[in-house]
Amino acid sequence: MRLSVYNLLLSGLLAISITNSFAADATVPSVIAKNLHNNLPNLTIDRIIPTQVPGIYEVDSGRKVFYVDSTGNYAFVGNLLDLTSKTNYTEARTEALNRIDFNKLPLNIAMKKIIGNGRDKIAIFTDPDCPFCKRLEGETIPKLKNVTVYYFLYPLPIHPDAVNDSKRILCSENPESAMFGTMVKGIPLTKYNTCENAGRLTKMQDAANNLVQVTGTPTIVLPNGKIVSGLIPADYLTKLIDDNSVESAIAVKK
Repeated sequence: MRLSVYNLLLSGLLAISITNSFAADATVPSVIAKNLHNNLPNLTIDRIIPTQVPGIYEVDSGRKVFYVDSTGNYAFVGNLLDLTSKTNYTEARTEALNRIDFNKLPLNIAMKKIIGNGRDKIAIFTDPDCPFCKRLEGETIPKLKNVTVYYFLYPLPIHPDAVNDSKRILCSENPESAMFGTMVKGIPLTKYNTCENAGRLTKMQDAANNLVQVTGTPTIVLPNGKIVSGLIPADYLTKLIDDNSVESAIAVKK
């Protein structure tokens, strides 16, 4: 990776304060958490840990990372780089945070499509009214080989009919076929949006919000739990699946 000083200056640096005391102190994270809460009461703090830089601490908030001094009153957002080894610590940490245990997904409530021998498993969180989701289903998925695809419906608020359309899909005789039909071919869905199977939508949304932390659709969970978002061409998605197979997985950090 070639580093540019100009790019570093544009990386989102807001403010840095390095304290005079570089000694690690077990009480520092609690002090940081208290001050962050006072200054940013709505901030979710998952973890506060020391970085490789004395006096600078990493704060994990959801799948995001930022840095603070030992007081928690000064922060910066951007990439923490080791200029000697050319290591991007922020990039590595963010990738680790954007990974879940695939086996914790409630696959029993998902719709399933087996392509070829179904060797590799991926999960897709999709909105039936999302244009990019429709393209993913029509252009990308048919070109995959030897993959089992688990679908979770995740209707977005910006699509007013998406919730009812999701329930209509689940109330269809063959939900996966109905989803493909309406998203790719424009086939009308059943008029019924009330059935026992429609209750699965709430569980799908719960997995999206609490486990995967979906922020948009389509969102794809790869075999080793790595999370990627957006419309992805078939050749690139195939490469991602191969590169992030269970065999090549890095253990999920507890």
